Order: sequence, then C-alpha cells, then structure tokens
Amino acid sequence: MSSPQALKTVDKGAQDIVYKDKGSKFLGFAKHVDNAEKAMAFFELLRKQHPGANHCCYAYRLGSEGQDVRANDDGEPTHSAGTPILGQIQSYELTNTALAVIRYFGGTKLGVGGLVKAYKATAQLTLDACRFKVEVVYQRAQLKFFYHDIGTVMHWLKQEQCTILEQDLDQNCTIEFNLPEIQIQQAANFWKSRQDILFEILEADRGQ
Repeated sequence: MSSPQALKTVDKGAQDIVYKDKGSKFLGFAKHVDNAEKAMAFFELLRKQHPGANHCCYAYRLGSEGQDVRANDDGEPTHSAGTPILGQIQSYELTNTALAVIRYFGGTKLGVGGLVKAYKATAQLTLDACRFKVEVVYQRAQLKFFYHDIGTVMHWLKQEQCTILEQDLDQNCTIEFNLPEIQIQQAANFWKSRQDILFEILEADRGQ
C-alpha cells in the first residue's frame, strides 16, 4: 500500500517584497498555482500592474514531484534571473508555486554576478514572507466491472486509501473515486492484467 504524497506549497503568498542594489529596485511576488495557465496569468497581471518596470523575471514549479518547471530571464543575461528564482523555489522544496521578481533599473549595471545575487536574494526574501501548507494531489479515476467482482474492487479501493465519489452498483458497476496521484501508474499496471475490470483516469482533483 502506498501513502499519499504530501506536497509543500504556498498557502498565503507575498507581494511587493523590496530588495535594492545600486539604485535598482527589485520587487518580489509569490503565489500558489496549480497549473501553468494560472502561473502565466499571474505573471502577465504583474506586467500590467508595473508598466514602467524594465524586467519581469519569473519561475514556476508544478506537479506531484515538481517535475514541471519554467524559468524566464525577460531580457536579463541568460540564467541571471529566472534560474536563481527557480533555485529558491527548489531550495524551499516547494511545488505548485509561482514566483516573480520585477526590476526597476537604477542606472548602474550590476553585472551577471550581481544580478544573480539580487534575484536570488529577492526570491528568498519573498518566500520568507510566505506561509506554507502541505497538500495531497489526487486524481479522479473510475473502475467499470461486473457485480461478481465487487469484493476484489472494494478490497483494492480500501487498500489504496481511495475516496469513493460516486457509485452505480448494478449488474454492470461503475465506481468513481479519488486516488493519490503518485499511485496512478501503479494502479494502471495492476488493473491492466484484468481484462474484465476497466480502469480509467478522469479529471484531476485536489485535497489537503
């Protein structure tokens, strides 16, 4: 039996966290997101709210294992902004998190090393200002089977700590349930050998 995977993520975000270096002002923003579309919408909103800023650099990390990542330097030298921002998200062992740093140029160039230091420091200060939570990512799935297999199905659902959402128990049965996302491939492999029981993945769901 697998245990549900607990993910650390942002509960209460942070905004307008200020870091200054040689006249340049850096503003940090962090938020919980659960998909790339929401992350990009967050970054685009910040751009609109800071039309006078020179750069809006960002990173996000998503997924049950933090496997979906993206970092953007927004015109700064390669890997001088987005990469150190992402590095802080990873350092805090966060997922489903979006972090952006807005820069207002102060007239003095910082150099690549200075930029890395400034973006890293702003990202760290921003995450320090956040409150975190632990959540479990679930996947909605279903089993279709004949009634005479109900004992096998119910035993497996209990063993794998599934939460039943809907069920239709007739001659031809269907049960919809939430399964911890980390167990999806294991479940698919388990039921693949049973020709008379059909396992299907439906939509994602989330709980805490």
